[in-house]
Amino acid sequence: MGASRWSYFTPFQYSEQDALNDLRETVFAREAEYYREEGIETLAALTASGWLEEEPAHSVLDVERVVRCQEHMEEPGDVRMVETAEVVELFGTMQPGREVVAQALKRAGDGWFPPFDRGSGCCTIVYEDSGRPAELCFWGFTGD
Repeated sequence: MGASRWSYFTPFQYSEQDALNDLRETVFAREAEYYREEGIETLAALTASGWLEEEPAHSVLDVERVVRCQEHMEEPGDVRMVETAEVVELFGTMQPGREVVAQALKRAGDGWFPPFDRGSGCCTIVYEDSGRPAELCFWGFTGD
């Protein structure tokens, strides 16, 4: 699923929000035993519990919506969709493939790569060689 502990490649779906929702459910299911020990059985129950609000957003479980906005305008709990000129700036092409995105994310530790300590992460479309959207990549979370 992921390129690293803080990034995830997910199948392209009807919408970025659907992909985020499925990704959050997948991560919750992977960690379900831990949460069940705390009496939390579902992702909805975890969100409603307020437990995630006790710390700054850092996990894909902490985020709830994908937004399309200008850089630096996203809020905690938002995953900003990286588009157009910013995609070219970050990945060197309008239609980055998986390897291009994975290589770019390896450079992200130097501080110039979004989300620049605002919001809770970013995502972009990852393309097949044919130019067809294949995946979404979500990144910018400090852990899961």
